[in-house]
Amino acid sequence: MTRNVLYFSLAGEDFYDLVRARAGDDYRILTMTDGDEAEQHRLLPEADAIIVGGARLDGRHIDAASRLKVVLHQGVGYHDTVDTDALMKRQIRLAVTPDGTSEGVAEHTIMLMLAAGRRLAFQDAEMREGRWHSNTFRATARQIMGSTIGIIGLGRIGKELAKRLAPFGARVIYTDILEMEPGIEQSLGVERVDLDTLLATSDFITLHVPLTDLTRAMINRDALSKVRPGTILINCARGPVVSETALVEALEEGRIGAAGLDVYEVEPPPETTAFARFPNVVLTPHNAPGTRDVMELKFRRIFENADRFFAGERMENEISLS
Repeated sequence: MTRNVLYFSLAGEDFYDLVRARAGDDYRILTMTDGDEAEQHRLLPEADAIIVGGARLDGRHIDAASRLKVVLHQGVGYHDTVDTDALMKRQIRLAVTPDGTSEGVAEHTIMLMLAAGRRLAFQDAEMREGRWHSNTFRATARQIMGSTIGIIGLGRIGKELAKRLAPFGARVIYTDILEMEPGIEQSLGVERVDLDTLLATSDFITLHVPLTDLTRAMINRDALSKVRPGTILINCARGPVVSETALVEALEEGRIGAAGLDVYEVEPPPETTAFARFPNVVLTPHNAPGTRDVMELKFRRIFENADRFFAGERMENEISLS
C-alpha cells in the first residue's frame, strides 16, 4: 500500500528529488510549488504522514490533515515547529531525527566562529568590488586558538562542537541546566561554569539550546552587558533565544566584537535584516545542518522510521506527548 507523505516546507526540485530517492516505492511524496496556505490546505487532507522541516505545523494544519497518522521531524527542534497539543488531541505520534543534525550544526558553528572572527563576509564583498583590506582588521580579528569558548547548552550539538574544538587549542567552558553524566567533562575537555561566569570570561559565546520559556530572550540587554569587549556571539539555536533589539544595540555601541547568526526572531525576516549593515556580522539563512550529506542521512532515517510506524513497530527517537 502506497502512503502519501507531505514534505511540509517549500524547497526546490533538486531537494525534492533527494527526498524521493530515499523514500522508495512505498511512499508518494507530496511537495509544494508555492508554499502558500491555499496549497497547504489542498495537500494536507491527502497526507498519511508529514515531514516537518523549517515551517511550523500548527493546529489548523493538523486539523486539516484528516488522514494524518504520524509526524516525522527532520531535525530535533520540535518545541517551536510542531503543535504538540494538537497532535496529542488526535493521538498522532511524533518522532525526531537527530542523526546528522549535531555534526552539521557543530561544523556550521565553527565556520561562523572563524568567519565572524575574521570578518569574512565583509572582506569577500569588498574584494568583489575591488576594495583591498589587507590591514583593516588585523587589530580586531579573532581566532579560535587560545580563545575561551563558552557553550550554552551541552546537549547533542554542544558535545559534538566540543569534540571539534579540541584540535584548535581553545579552552572550552559550558553551562547547562542538566547535570552531565560522569566522565563527560573529562572526555570532552570542558569545564562547567555558571552562566554569568561564562558570559564574563568567554571570547566566543555559542548557543545550543531549544526554544522554551526558560531560554526565550536569555541573551538580552542584561546578559550582553556582562560580556567583555570583543566577545563574539554565535547563534545556531533558535532566533528568539537572542533579543535582536539588544544585540543590535550592543553591535552599534561596540560592546561586542562580532556575531554569527543562522537563526532569527522572524524567519524569513520580513525585510532586509537589521544585521545586514554590520561588517562584523556573518549571516546564514537557518541552514546550519543543511548539507547534502546530512539530508541524505536524515531522509534515510526518516523513511526507516516511517516503515517501522506503518508496520506497527516502535519508532526510534519518538517523543512522548503524554
